[in-house]
Amino acid sequence: MPVTNTPDWPQSRPGSPLISILIAARNEEHAILTCLEAVNRLNYPTDQLEVLIGNDQSTDQTATLVAGFIQDKPAFQLMDIRESVSGLRGKANVLAQLANQARGQLFFFTDADTQVPPDWLIAMGHSFQKRTGIVTGVTLPEGPNLFHKLQTVDWLYNLTLTHLVSSMGLPVTAMGNNMAVSREGYHAVGGYESLPFSVVEDYALFRAVVAKGYGFANLLNADVLARTRAVDTLDGFLHQRKRWMRGASQLPIWMVGSLYVQYLAAPLFLLLGLFSPTLAIGLYIARLFVQTTIISFGLSRLRQSDLWPYALLFEVYQLVIGPLAVLFYLMPTKIEWKGRTYN
Repeated sequence: MPVTNTPDWPQSRPGSPLISILIAARNEEHAILTCLEAVNRLNYPTDQLEVLIGNDQSTDQTATLVAGFIQDKPAFQLMDIRESVSGLRGKANVLAQLANQARGQLFFFTDADTQVPPDWLIAMGHSFQKRTGIVTGVTLPEGPNLFHKLQTVDWLYNLTLTHLVSSMGLPVTAMGNNMAVSREGYHAVGGYESLPFSVVEDYALFRAVVAKGYGFANLLNADVLARTRAVDTLDGFLHQRKRWMRGASQLPIWMVGSLYVQYLAAPLFLLLGLFSPTLAIGLYIARLFVQTTIISFGLSRLRQSDLWPYALLFEVYQLVIGPLAVLFYLMPTKIEWKGRTYN
């Protein structure tokens, strides 16, 4: 049934819908306990919450660690996912099977390497109106070195931009490690079993739910700010970007064009400068002003003022990383993700 937003939801038990949290885990022994500890700290009635963890053929100690953590926590359940349903592969296969077992009115999705904030369920849940099908929060990567910090600013910039575009009623995308879907909306599209395979399964689900006429929300505030691990190597970073760009290719043509202009800003401005240096400089200054304004807005909304020193370096990072990402995307290499290879 549709979830109605009431003034006292979900603090009072009668107004608290049953929520299912779905987590796909594959070889996450170094991160899974941190993820589950964050979920265990969520502010929500425990008798209205179930946490389903799908062990996706892990070859490390992921399953053992999860089993030990949840042994005294009845709201948590570990499912060993070995078979495929409806020809699904990877994460979509795990989430489909978890969703088939889920009893909640709302399905919340996060990743095994992500830590959600304590008020995650409440803050996200408040955005569900009668015809809301999908709500997305914001996740930032973190790490100790400069490359990690620049990735944080990169995510913040792009997610702030996504929020602003979504606020104008234009659907862009969702984020699978920080996403909630109404049970009605999920089943209206037939679940993951009815969707074509995609290496960005969150976007495939988002697009299908919106296409069915359900509303969406893309939130940008500290109450829905989750944390994940930044990528350590350039190779891993480029494979991550290639997977995202594969999904982005399904966006409306004007959005795809805008992304390529953003990624290829350096060579485009250099090319324009050969014909009209004044115009190139003027457009570059205008772009830099807009970009800085968006980053400033995101830093303020998410209370991340400590990132300002790295935000000042973001332009250099983006001018270098953008062309590299496009070149890697165009190379005939397969996508590597969670120890699996995809065409």
